Amino acid sequence: MPIRARLFHGVIAAVAILCGAISPSQSENAVQTSPFKAHVDLQTFMEHVLSPAAAVIWRSNAIVIDKDGEHDLSPKTDEDWEKIVTGTATLAEATNALMIPERVRDQAWNPYVQKLAEAANKAYRAAEEHDLKSISEVSDKLDGICAACHRHYGVE
Repeated sequence: MPIRARLFHGVIAAVAILCGAISPSQSENAVQTSPFKAHVDLQTFMEHVLSPAAAVIWRSNAIVIDKDGEHDLSPKTDEDWEKIVTGTATLAEATNALMIPERVRDQAWNPYVQKLAEAANKAYRAAEEHDLKSISEVSDKLDGICAACHRHYGVE
């Protein structure tokens, strides 16, 4: 099969999976023809990409109390905001990698990822606008989305 045809079939299969039109058990052929490939396992991806990016959002409106007193972690400089923009952009784009066919676990997977993508995109837009209130609201939603997904898949 010519490379163009394989690419076309891979894209069609990926779209079908992303839209929930076919199940992961039907996706074996899609995985074989998909032009997208997971380079690390899901746990590594979560640990090194998703969790650090989400932590940027959670940390942006946190207050830490330690032996030296209270520390407001909200952004105060353009450099602080740039770190938040980077983290939110990373999280938003990383959601695409969660939908690589070989990572899709079941029919519930992509709806969780789509909710995560929507929240990450809102956080990114808010970071671009330096809108800490909106980031705080997204932070709460993000926490709920992650917790629900982790409960569903038995991940602590």
